[in-house]
Amino acid sequence: MERWITSRVACLVSATILACASGCVATRDWVRAQLDPVNAKADQALAGLEHLQLEKKMVLGMKEGATFGFNSAALSGHARSDIDRFLKELDERTGTSEESADRVFVVAGHTDSTGKADYNYELGQRRAERVAGYLVSEKGVDPLHVHVVSYGDTKPIANNRTIAGRRENRRIEILVYREKIDTATP
Repeated sequence: MERWITSRVACLVSATILACASGCVATRDWVRAQLDPVNAKADQALAGLEHLQLEKKMVLGMKEGATFGFNSAALSGHARSDIDRFLKELDERTGTSEESADRVFVVAGHTDSTGKADYNYELGQRRAERVAGYLVSEKGVDPLHVHVVSYGDTKPIANNRTIAGRRENRRIEILVYREKIDTATP
């Protein structure tokens, strides 16, 4: 009887270990399955911008000052001032509100490669959403003209092996597009 109980406990422990191990694999697969459609949506949204041309670009980076606190998506006062200045310059270039209404804003979040890729993707997304929220709620940008995308750590502009490189890679890009005017005659 004792041997039967020991055997039963060993089987139960083995089954628990297998269930936990397969649960971990399923969790990783689940995360990948969740990120794939998001990445596809980002690519699709950017493909929808093909008829637009880049009017102006702003990079909110760590070199100019702390745009975001460590591991945070809270927008600093310094970043708000930079965005305000950028929008003022943009409005001064245009002149008419009709031209301003045709603008499309893409807010792209980037991180360094410290940490896990899925976490970096989410952090870049939260930061980009925070900037987009500021554009909409505080600056009056039409929410239908704002697109948010996160690249996480997949599009570095500097070497992630150095402190200075990681600092440069932690950034938000605001890209402002306008409709292309086709001057070709049929």
